Amino acid sequence: MPLPWRRAPSAGAGAGLAGSSCWAGFHASRESVPLPPTWDKEKAVGGASRAARDSFLFDDGFHASRDSVPLPPTSDREKAIGGAPTPVPANCVAYEFPKADAPGPCATPGWSDLPIDLLIRILHLLELPEALAFRAVCPSWRSASTAAGTVLPPRSPWLVSLVKELLPSLDPQRPVWRGLREPAAASELRSPLDTGRTLKVSFPNGQVVALCGASHGWLIMANKLSNLVLYKPFTAALVPLPPIIGFDPCIEGVYGDDEGKTLVGYRYGCFEGGRVYNLQEVGGHFYDKVVLSGSPSADCAVALAIYLDGKRLSFARVGDARWQQVSRIRRRDDSFADCAYHRGKFYAVTMRGRLKCLNFGGPGELWMETVIAEDDDDIDDVITRYLVPTPWGRLLQLRVILDKHQVNNVRVEIDRLDMKSRKMVGLSSAKALRGHSAFVGQNNPGLLSTKEFPELKPDCIYFTTPRLADYNLFDKRHNEWNGVKVYNLKKRTLEAAFPSGGGDYGTWCPLEVWFTPSR
Repeated sequence: MPLPWRRAPSAGAGAGLAGSSCWAGFHASRESVPLPPTWDKEKAVGGASRAARDSFLFDDGFHASRDSVPLPPTSDREKAIGGAPTPVPANCVAYEFPKADAPGPCATPGWSDLPIDLLIRILHLLELPEALAFRAVCPSWRSASTAAGTVLPPRSPWLVSLVKELLPSLDPQRPVWRGLREPAAASELRSPLDTGRTLKVSFPNGQVVALCGASHGWLIMANKLSNLVLYKPFTAALVPLPPIIGFDPCIEGVYGDDEGKTLVGYRYGCFEGGRVYNLQEVGGHFYDKVVLSGSPSADCAVALAIYLDGKRLSFARVGDARWQQVSRIRRRDDSFADCAYHRGKFYAVTMRGRLKCLNFGGPGELWMETVIAEDDDDIDDVITRYLVPTPWGRLLQLRVILDKHQVNNVRVEIDRLDMKSRKMVGLSSAKALRGHSAFVGQNNPGLLSTKEFPELKPDCIYFTTPRLADYNLFDKRHNEWNGVKVYNLKKRTLEAAFPSGGGDYGTWCPLEVWFTPSR
């Protein structure tokens, strides 16, 4: 039975409804860029040089679950990390910091017995994945990581992109690559703080056909059945959302038996024609973006989905059996461009600038209103829009505009939402972010302080390749956006964020997302 919901008064005419951890290490290739020699600070806080720690802790790959692609046999180094009684290798931290020969006031039985306050101080100096490897070393270090809790400094986003994988082939002279909508076995992670470093993470078998969002420390993915699942890459926790047939009447299941037990494909119930799509094909193009109101472990966490070429908006609570449609755009020249969660409410903006607000007051209650009911005055050259919550409580709108007078054919203008006048108020683009960096795309967007992360560029926007509703406007004639880009608001320049990688799929089907880890 659909959840009851109520519609709040609109802004004017035209408004309407319209787990257990499965850690087996991280993979940091030995062919990576060499690191400088050990220096005193590294010895003081980490025990070994970064190069030694990387080769020791992250040499044999991160294995997200038992269903992932098998890893090589366990090495002596892995056993040494896990506490098995194997010989300690020559590059182990124990050789650089040997145990005391005789008991004394400062001697300890081993690294697992370091004081918890010292371990927490070390943890504060680490970024991902080092902080997650720290947690996996032994029970006492895991306890220190748990004890640190929310006092840890904020983590920076990582770019998660699906790997272009070489599949087994009978003919070695004719390589076979994973298809665009076939399940991926692994992803690549890149950090804007260290653009030359790439990490590989394995996915549970068959769980990733498309990346549809990232929110509150969880990836939101479409699996091989085209159903949405929430996934924590570094603990292998999986939380299912309602299945794709829960978007009824948009999607109908097609079964291979009279009892309706063997699902073989899907059919679009809202379109005529009756074509049957295979189980994984729909997941690659059905979802536009999904955001969460909070961690799925929280009570009444809600997911909001834009789907079907941006024409529809639905929500579901974690644990629900079906999705509830709350808005549909019937105009041919408009669609939802972005959505975000801000100060306890969801906001969704359309390509023409209309803005809706959804407020979940309690179980079974939804208040929805159209905050801005009129089109923008100037919308002809708008490529796409983003909504960005700020640490100072404002909701910003980024308008990406086709500008042939710019070197990269792109200009970004920023507005803020004024709830009193129910309008977007223009801001100076050079000052709108107050020295912060913005990360936007399929993720729930956010700002980071460049004082806390000096490696980031102030007053810049880090874009993943946008999923464009009308890519003909921009993609065919003026595409300078094939890949992850950084837009400088003061200089009005658009540059590549990484030396290579990311954005290989173009603006019609990007398979990458900014992901901010959490515990």
